Amino acid sequence: MLRLLAAGLTMIVAVAGCGGARSDASVPAPSCARIADATLTGVAARIYAQAAGGRNVVAVRRRFARSLLLSRAVVAGDARATRRALAPLLKNQVRRLTIRDARGRVLAQHGTTRALGPVTGTILAPDGRVAGTYRLAVASDAAIAGEIGAVTGARVAVLPGVHRAAEAGAASGVVRGVAFPRGAVTVAMQYDPPRATECGATARQTRALTTVAVAQRLYASEAGGAATARVARVVAHDRALVAAVRAGDAAALRAAIVGLFRDRTLHVVRIRATTAGGVVVNDVGGPYVLAPATRALPGGGRVWLSVQDDTGYMKLVHRFTGARVTLTAPGGITVPGSAALDPLPDAGRGDWRQSYTVTAFPSGPLRVTLAPAR
Repeated sequence: MLRLLAAGLTMIVAVAGCGGARSDASVPAPSCARIADATLTGVAARIYAQAAGGRNVVAVRRRFARSLLLSRAVVAGDARATRRALAPLLKNQVRRLTIRDARGRVLAQHGTTRALGPVTGTILAPDGRVAGTYRLAVASDAAIAGEIGAVTGARVAVLPGVHRAAEAGAASGVVRGVAFPRGAVTVAMQYDPPRATECGATARQTRALTTVAVAQRLYASEAGGAATARVARVVAHDRALVAAVRAGDAAALRAAIVGLFRDRTLHVVRIRATTAGGVVVNDVGGPYVLAPATRALPGGGRVWLSVQDDTGYMKLVHRFTGARVTLTAPGGITVPGSAALDPLPDAGRGDWRQSYTVTAFPSGPLRVTLAPAR
């Protein structure tokens, strides 16, 4: 739904961004906008790169390489066996896939959605010969555009072909990509003017403030985005969970929560539920979790959940922005996995340091500090 078939930016995905007046800081408003736009476009390029070659791609490649059933099925040229071998390997990550044998005959196909960032690999026979090939993509164009829009505040469109920003209507920046199975595409972004608070006295400060805005949007998406809302609806209407809360049965609630953790269509890392009177029935999941979402349960009670742990958030911010991330809990406790930061910024090296506060699970402040990559 996000692909535009005509030129221009009649944007399909609209995400609230950084509107408002430009700053009167030392960096002139046009320069501030150019610096902010370039920083945000760099974030968009990192998001596309993760979709085209990040952890999901690596994980799928590893599963394919280790599957003896897939190898034997492709060697035999058995389409039915190939499809059976694929079933446990896809794990809700692969959006599009085509597998061919050594002669180029299609043995299996998966997915119909438009996808970006295809990768090609080989399937080896047990003796090491090339038995076949695959071409796959782990992200739809809608997912990539939605992620870019959520963390940059842009309106995003995926255009067929190669375009420069000047050729893509009112685009502020573009990222070039590849469609599945092949063919050039351009991801075009239109940004709102930077807020006054995002224009620093220097170019370095402006880049830092823009990076912080990206990290804060990413947190907001984890806490209250569409994916989190969907998980909250599923959890709040899980019959086993609701029944356990009504009964005040901690063991039954734990079993229900573990069952939800195992659901491949969900990504939830911690769940806590209370009775109508506010008594905690159970709280299951990782110890270092942030961005809690909450929802009332049918018949009384409430559930809190998180789809992201502290380490995952730090890794996402780093992957999308390149910044080093440190989380600090009350009492000055540094959360495990935090990046080591220098005692003081060194302006001569171009260092900067920016902090903001988010919410830990189930409540309470958590300080986030960003610094530039070394």
